[in-house]
Amino acid sequence: MFPKYFTIRNFYQTTLTQLAPLNTVSSSPPEAARRFNYSRYATKKTMAQGLLDVALLMSNASQLKAIMDIGSRHNYYNVVFGIIICSIILQLITAILLLVLGTLKDETDSQQKTMNIVNNVITVLILLITVANVFITAFGVQYKKPEKLI
Repeated sequence: MFPKYFTIRNFYQTTLTQLAPLNTVSSSPPEAARRFNYSRYATKKTMAQGLLDVALLMSNASQLKAIMDIGSRHNYYNVVFGIIICSIILQLITAILLLVLGTLKDETDSQQKTMNIVNNVITVLILLITVANVFITAFGVQYKKPEKLI
C-alpha cells in the first residue's frame, strides 16, 4: 500500500486519488435510507404497541383481583374498583376501534374523514386510560397476604 520510502508527498498523492470528489451532490438518497422499510417499521411499531396494551390490561386485571381480595378494608375500595373497571372498559373499546380503523380504506375523502374521526376518538380514549391508571396508581392497590394466626 505504501511506497517503499514513505513521504508526506506520497501520502497526499495516494490519499487524494482514492477519495471521491467532495463537492458533488448525489440526487439519490443514501444507502441506509433506500434500505429502510417503512412498512416493516410500522408493523413492528404496531406489534409493540399491542404488547404494551396487553400488558396494561393484564396489570389492570391483577389490580382488580387484588382490590377484590382486599375488599372493603381498603380505604378507597369503591373509587379504585370503579376506576379499574372504567380503565378496562376503555381499553376494550379502544381495541375494538383499532380493529375497525385497521379495516377502513382511505380511498375517498369521506372515508379519510371517518378515519380521522376514529383516530381522534382513539387518541382521546388513550388519554383517558392514562389518566385513569395514574389515579389507580395514586390510590394504590397493594395486596398483602393475610398473616396466619397459629
